[in-house]
Amino acid sequence: IRILYVMMVINTKLYMDMKKLKHSLLFGVLTLFVTSCMEVDKFDEPDAHFTGRIIDKTTGENILADQGAGRVKIWEKSFSLNPGSQTIPVKQDGTFNNTKLFKGTYDVVPEGAWWPADTIRIGIGKKAVHDFEVTPYLKLIDLKTELVDDSLAISCRLDVPPITAGLPRILDIRPFLSLNQFCGEGNCISYYNDMGSDDEKPYAKNYIAKVRSTWEKLEKLEDGKSKIFSFKVDVKPGYTYFVRVGARVDDTFQKCNYTEIVKVEIPQK
Repeated sequence: IRILYVMMVINTKLYMDMKKLKHSLLFGVLTLFVTSCMEVDKFDEPDAHFTGRIIDKTTGENILADQGAGRVKIWEKSFSLNPGSQTIPVKQDGTFNNTKLFKGTYDVVPEGAWWPADTIRIGIGKKAVHDFEVTPYLKLIDLKTELVDDSLAISCRLDVPPITAGLPRILDIRPFLSLNQFCGEGNCISYYNDMGSDDEKPYAKNYIAKVRSTWEKLEKLEDGKSKIFSFKVDVKPGYTYFVRVGARVDDTFQKCNYTEIVKVEIPQK
């Protein structure tokens, strides 16, 4: 019996020692894990700067854009043969800017409502500036606005496109209204877009002209430019609207070419 008792005491002590050892090992692993997580990241923060303009090749001026509708697509080629892409949005004034890139060699290309541009390779360091010249698909001209009773009459035309050969068919032309200076497909009062979305609504044509035609088949006037596209949209007294018209072609992105933005103040009754 004494021998059995001694053996039980020994086994119990061994079990307790093993349990303490397991706890010690577990605590050590956890401590090591937490410590490794707390180590300071030794990589430098991205501080390379890439900025520039998207220029309308036909005018030499910045492209008439919508906030974020165009983009500059970039791929860092310094460390990988097949990197993922990043995008820098084009602002409404036709500029782009990113101050948080890593220094390196990049492939870059502007994408938007213009004929496809070539991809180029540039080095981006502390500050790289590059302007892209692009040719827009369409030109919208002769924008006019007039208050008629409780509606705003809006009209414009399409100029002869800079390039007609191979021009994708024209999808639609529509007015965009906003309550601030940012105006376009991505920054507008959605009510007007919704009102033109249903072909069965008798007033839908007041909010969108669904063209669905090539330039060759489009109705034109004697000067070779398009017919006048007219819209008549409801507005509220006492409001100030920012107005422009956009037209889309059936390309990969289906983004709009635009008129300039005009400010229209609706008087109180």
